[in-house]
Amino acid sequence: MAQEHQEYIQTKVNPIIENLVTQVLLDRPEAPVPFMVKWLVKHAAGSQSPLLACASEAEQLRAEISALQAEVEQLQTQLDSKRSAAGAAAAEEPGEAGAGK
Repeated sequence: MAQEHQEYIQTKVNPIIENLVTQVLLDRPEAPVPFMVKWLVKHAAGSQSPLLACASEAEQLRAEISALQAEVEQLQTQLDSKRSAAGAAAAEEPGEAGAGK
């Protein structure tokens, strides 16, 4: 039985793992686990299992979340800028109104 396991690993698993490791070493991604998941999904031999579909959807959702977080940061910066400008304008008005009386 151990021989069967060894043969399975050598013929089925090792070629995939070797290609995956080679690609990780060539690309050197900052986040290797998501990279490996994407690689495995992309290189799954045409099998579209529910697990692979979920992994693909999860990656798309992560990208969408990242884009939305960037948009929120940009909008927050704009809001802070407008609040600062409004606060500066409001601070100047009482002084000008008092000088004219």
